[in-house]
Amino acid sequence: MKRTILFLCFLFFFFTTYSQKYNIQLYNTDNGLPQNSVKDIIKDRYGFIWLTTENGIVRYDGTNFLVYKNFPLASQRFTYFYGYPEKDSIYTTGDFEKAVLIHSKFAKVEKPLKNFSTFLIKNNSHYLLYCSNFSYASSTPINFYMNFKQGRYYLKENSLTYVDSQSKSEENLKIKTLYNNTPRVFAINEMLFYVDFQAKKIIKIEKGKITGSYHLPSFMSAKTKILWSQVNNQVFILNKNTIYTCNYEKEELKISSLLHLNKVKDENFISAYYDKSYKKFYLGSSIDGLQIISLTDFTTVTRPPSKPESNFYSILPFNSSSVITPFGEIYNRKGFVDDKKFKNANPFFLTYDHSGNIITQKANDIIIYQKASFYKNTVSIKKLLLKDFFFDQNNYYALFSELKINKHPEYKGILTIYKNQSFKYSRKKIFINNEPTKLIKFNQNQVLVGTAKALYKVSLETNKIYNLTGKSELFIRNIVQSKDGNFWIMTLGKGFYLLKNDRLIKMPYDKNNNISSSHTILEDTNGFFWIPTNNGLYRVSERQLLQYAQNKKSKVYYYRFSKDSGFNTNEFNGGTNICGGRLENGEFVLPSLNGLIFFNPLKVNIYYPENIYIERAEIDNKPQYFKENLYLKQESNRVDIFIDVPYYSNPDNLVIEAKLSGTPNAKWEPIGKDGKFSISNLGYGNHTFVVKMLVSNKGKFIYKKVNIIIPPYFYQTLWFKIFTFIIILFLIYFLIRWRIHFLKMKNHELEEIVNSRTKSLSDTVEKLEITKTKLHKEIEQQKKLIGTISHDITTPVKFIAMTTKEVLDKNDFNEQRIKKILNSVYKSSDQLYNFTITLKEYADIYSHYRSDKTELYSLYQLIEEKKILFNEIAENNNTVINNNVDPSLLTWISKNILSAIIHNLIDNSVKYTENGSVTIENTLEGENIILLITDTGIGMDEKKIEYYTRLQDNIENEKLLLQKYGMGLHLVLQLLQMIQGKIVFTKNKLQGTSFKLILKNKKDD
Repeated sequence: MKRTILFLCFLFFFFTTYSQKYNIQLYNTDNGLPQNSVKDIIKDRYGFIWLTTENGIVRYDGTNFLVYKNFPLASQRFTYFYGYPEKDSIYTTGDFEKAVLIHSKFAKVEKPLKNFSTFLIKNNSHYLLYCSNFSYASSTPINFYMNFKQGRYYLKENSLTYVDSQSKSEENLKIKTLYNNTPRVFAINEMLFYVDFQAKKIIKIEKGKITGSYHLPSFMSAKTKILWSQVNNQVFILNKNTIYTCNYEKEELKISSLLHLNKVKDENFISAYYDKSYKKFYLGSSIDGLQIISLTDFTTVTRPPSKPESNFYSILPFNSSSVITPFGEIYNRKGFVDDKKFKNANPFFLTYDHSGNIITQKANDIIIYQKASFYKNTVSIKKLLLKDFFFDQNNYYALFSELKINKHPEYKGILTIYKNQSFKYSRKKIFINNEPTKLIKFNQNQVLVGTAKALYKVSLETNKIYNLTGKSELFIRNIVQSKDGNFWIMTLGKGFYLLKNDRLIKMPYDKNNNISSSHTILEDTNGFFWIPTNNGLYRVSERQLLQYAQNKKSKVYYYRFSKDSGFNTNEFNGGTNICGGRLENGEFVLPSLNGLIFFNPLKVNIYYPENIYIERAEIDNKPQYFKENLYLKQESNRVDIFIDVPYYSNPDNLVIEAKLSGTPNAKWEPIGKDGKFSISNLGYGNHTFVVKMLVSNKGKFIYKKVNIIIPPYFYQTLWFKIFTFIIILFLIYFLIRWRIHFLKMKNHELEEIVNSRTKSLSDTVEKLEITKTKLHKEIEQQKKLIGTISHDITTPVKFIAMTTKEVLDKNDFNEQRIKKILNSVYKSSDQLYNFTITLKEYADIYSHYRSDKTELYSLYQLIEEKKILFNEIAENNNTVINNNVDPSLLTWISKNILSAIIHNLIDNSVKYTENGSVTIENTLEGENIILLITDTGIGMDEKKIEYYTRLQDNIENEKLLLQKYGMGLHLVLQLLQMIQGKIVFTKNKLQGTSFKLILKNKKDD
């Protein structure tokens, strides 16, 4: 009983003295888990937290849960972890003879380790693997075995057997290791510890031998729950909502309080893991999912339950470890300490005077609480609304606010300097035409005055006021001077500025723009500013801010603390004369909307990520894993590349940027909390995906590159382009060749056309020349013929005229003479008539020859027509006309001309043939038709034949003897010349004459 009382007192003292503040995050099926039973928890060598559930295995990176399930197993229920995390080999139970291996940050089904079979048989007894506090909840007796580096333990209800791995020797202990089928053992540092409830001791067992015992009553309580994991080498004790850690150090088994859980039932917790690096405790529940308990470096203190809301504004350091509020309440990091009971004070103003008296504001009066009376006695100064105040060795400097006499409620500022460190005797007043907010000493002769519209520099010597904000309006909330003498200006909604050479330089915002509502700056000894805002507390290097003031391209990295760091709210309070305190013990104190936050800036842990992994992608909603190269297809519409970073602090402090080279306007893009970079419609080729991540407060980055390879279609490959280029070259070559050939052909055709036309023209010219010559010859011949005819006509006409005149002159009309004269006139007239008829026929033939079109006709039919014409005359002369011409013979020769020629020749033959025959026949010699007309008449004498032959050969120059030989054959010769024909006169051997016509049978052009 005495020991129990001492133990409870120890627990109470331990909890009140050493238990830490914490923040809890709850996760279940509503926000990421696939199932609410978290059976085991482990951290791999890469920094990822793994969970086993009854619906898959979960990987947690501090922000997102990645669920692995749908394994090719009979069940997706998983229990404990085992294996070697340091060797990147973590296993969990699956089906019989199957396990899930966690290796290289991914889970896959593998065969279990040989030494870690889920189930084995020894000496006809069945044993189950035991490596954590996981319970099989079996009603039948169960045996267990445990693996250690140098051997194996076999646990039965009343015995413990150790088998050495090398020697195979056995050590047996008669101890009751099982109770209700649950082992009463756990392991630390390759040592087995047995909880002996009867002896109320913890027995240490090494290599099967008892080597020590420890009296730890906390293990013996009926309400105590032990959560342990052999693979994690961690043991925790849960007792009355208090969590203890159990460690073996310096030959001692020690327990220490870690935290106390308020209003949490601990009977459902079945797994635990403590991450010392991030000071996070993971608790797995059988029904409530996962609780992540963050042990914080900040302490939030609230007012006692008897007081109103814990909304704090102005505070003052009261001693080395506490602060006082305008209401006289004193707090330290443990909570409420004392109450000086300042009544009806304004919460926005609080300060000390030179004697340590506390100055507060009550309505429009100044109330001074006297230090000498332990702040019980007061001094009042009426009708002064004090906004800010400071003092030096000689004077008080006070900034008052006074209501203007105006239609609208507006305030003006009065800067008043008092003598002798009191509010009694004013030495100088300077009026500011705006509502005042802040006053601070700039140098020996100047002060800075902040107002609701501008920042002013006031000269105390000349009383001149200089506007430092120009035309821009800025609501000045606070002015802070850092250790290096720089002045930092905090504004309402427009961030904070550095005042340098009377110029305000605006500082950059954080990525969430919370710095726009910054309240004050507290500077630690390491050169960092701590800036409370309306949404979180920020830490930033002053060096980075000053570098940014010189070069706007320089980066500033803010580190954010929020509710998960231990605050009750993210909203800090400002707008007071003092909205943050620095204590002598090194702690900072900040007022918030719900509590005072105490922290030591040098002891606050700052977390930056260490590693970055890019090995996962989702291509058109299908997962794909890769190493250094990601292979995509051009038809992929959307690609999401996941950037995995194990980081278990505030995700706002993750600075990850990525860019994809080879794209237009490639630039660094911030990666959101989902850790995803999306790509769409990326062209073929090799692209480089580069990710950089901030890993220190000095601006150091680490880089990771992934090659994205998108194979081209066959028509986009280099060889295809080369092939196509060669084909195009060949096509161009052949096109040029074809073009040249075409042009040559065209030139040839043109040449042929030109030659043809030239030839045609030449032929035409030649024909024209020939025609001209013919015409000339014809004209000359006609002239000659007409001249001859005219001459021959003139003679008979003259003869007729002379004869008639002779008759008329002599008047001798005897019958004989008249008969003689008339006979002469008749002959002359008949000769004249014949000449005229011949001339008419020639003219008609010539006229028709020029106008008639050449046509194909039968030569036989033409002669037959002439035969019919002369038959009657021939019959009178007892002469027969024979037409022996080939009836099938067709000719193109001018029908009029040939008809006239044949007509004259048949006429001559019939005229001079009696009792005989006239025969017309033909032969062919090449293109020529030989037409032979033979008669048996009196024939032509040799002189005539000679004359006509000579005339035919030289018809142009030979003199025509028309009067002597008549017109007939002259006309035939003339007509033959027109159709390029010839005639051969032959005197027959017996009698008669033969006319051989040589005619060209071709169509005239």
